[in-house]
Amino acid sequence: MTESFRHRASGRGGAATDRAYDADTAWAVLPVAISLVLFYVGLALLHHVSPSEHATRLGDVATAVAALIAAAIAVAAWRQRIPEHWGHAVVTGLIALTTVYAAVLLISTGDHQETATFLLVTVGVGVGLLRTRWFLASLAFVWLTWLVCVSLVGGSLAQWDHWAFFMATSTALAVVVLALRRRSIDAATAAIRRATQAATEDPATGLSNRRGLAMLSRELVAIARRSGDAVSCSFLDVDGLKAVNDVYGHDAGDRVILAVAQALKATSRATDVIARWGGDEFVVVGLGGGVPPTEMEARLRGWLVQHFPSDATLTSLQVTVGHAILEPWDEGDVERLLWVADRDMYLRRSMRGGGARGIVTVDGIYDPDR
Repeated sequence: MTESFRHRASGRGGAATDRAYDADTAWAVLPVAISLVLFYVGLALLHHVSPSEHATRLGDVATAVAALIAAAIAVAAWRQRIPEHWGHAVVTGLIALTTVYAAVLLISTGDHQETATFLLVTVGVGVGLLRTRWFLASLAFVWLTWLVCVSLVGGSLAQWDHWAFFMATSTALAVVVLALRRRSIDAATAAIRRATQAATEDPATGLSNRRGLAMLSRELVAIARRSGDAVSCSFLDVDGLKAVNDVYGHDAGDRVILAVAQALKATSRATDVIARWGGDEFVVVGLGGGVPPTEMEARLRGWLVQHFPSDATLTSLQVTVGHAILEPWDEGDVERLLWVADRDMYLRRSMRGGGARGIVTVDGIYDPDR
């Protein structure tokens, strides 16, 4: 369990953009494969209707084989959607197929104009591949294959210089196309991420809200169930916040809420799910037995005194923490865990003078002195 759990659950970070690149590329497999089939069939018909003096039997065979392979990939993509993590590999394979096909035509015919197919492939790299490493590797393969063909076909520099210029131009165009596609996908991903954050985060503190807590804590419980671990929940209430609002104003109350949120983030583990339940109540859910209520209260007060030594409102702040544990053998769920921790918080606050010491589990109260 690491910090990346929270990023995966909320869809934040560079991983979300990479997944968007993979998804878009996987989606493009079918139209790319169909386009190549039409391209190969069109070339075959063109050679049949208007045969070229440079046409060869090997070129015809290469056209047929390439068309069949592209058609097979198109059928596979149509019958069952290509998995996202295969998208770049499959599109790269289609690009490599067309590159080899272009090389066969160029070498077998010796016609410099067959470089036009290389130009189309180069631009297609920018259209079809969004991940940088796949993009660069494919461009390098296209260029290397073309240079090998140039050396095998031979000829003077004057015969190839304008084609080299066209290859460079098509490469620049591929870079531009890639940048534009990535920019649009990045913008869409960022918009989705902002919408998700707005739906799952508390705007005042940056912590999870109730919806975000429900999403993350359920995943946390599922992880704990698989590993045979317990899940703890601390339910925290800021005592006397209403009095702070009445005496000093709501700005002071907002400052208290923000300070408590900062203290919780600073004193909790990176893998804990921290949420604002509403008003002056907070929740911390994490793997294991968690921090005992009295220790958490002491940590929070110590952090506030250390960081706000001159703010009497914060240094004198009182918090009450309720605690509950969902053991691996318990049949309770997240909602039950939260409810028990909330009840324990009210119990401890009402019994503060008597020093309530029990730890509440989903099955009851355990008193270490019994």
